[in-house]
Amino acid sequence: MKKWLFVLVAVIVGVAVGTYRIANLEHNKAFFRNGSWTGSKALPLGKDNLLTTQVSLFALFALPSEEAIYLFAKRDDKEALLDAENDYSIQGNVNEIDAKYWSITAYGKDLYLIPNKKERYSFNNTNLQTDSAGNFTINVSATKQSGNWLPTADKKRFNLVLRIYKGDKAFIEKLDSISLPQIKRLAK
Repeated sequence: MKKWLFVLVAVIVGVAVGTYRIANLEHNKAFFRNGSWTGSKALPLGKDNLLTTQVSLFALFALPSEEAIYLFAKRDDKEALLDAENDYSIQGNVNEIDAKYWSITAYGKDLYLIPNKKERYSFNNTNLQTDSAGNFTINVSATKQSGNWLPTADKKRFNLVLRIYKGDKAFIEKLDSISLPQIKRLAK
């Protein structure tokens, strides 16, 4: 084999492996899984080049862990990829997320906000409709829903991000094991 062909193959394989590792956030050891959510309690941004690159793909201006924690979901509670052909409910309790502020936002597969006529991109602990105990349901669907409705684009994959700002220290320490909002696909 010619030397230049060997170098070309090595470069192609190297780029492919690097791209896979950067895009494969779910299997990075710096992150934990809790239900549908993947996140980290303390991201060493700027210290771990691979991790910094992974985070910059979906959170270019991510705040340090002391300010905000980011949890990502691209799968429902049955491990199926989130897809706008399906309807979902996100169920939780506002009192179980012990933070100054938090939000759940829908993003397209391209990691941009999903355009929609309602101009609704997220819900947070200040604008959710809840029952008297603080329980909430967010309906995630391409078709209009009543109550807390988070629109998705037709027939496209999407992701959800749970941002937690200024979380209580004890709450953050247990993030990998406590009850977080559940993402359930609804039967059609």
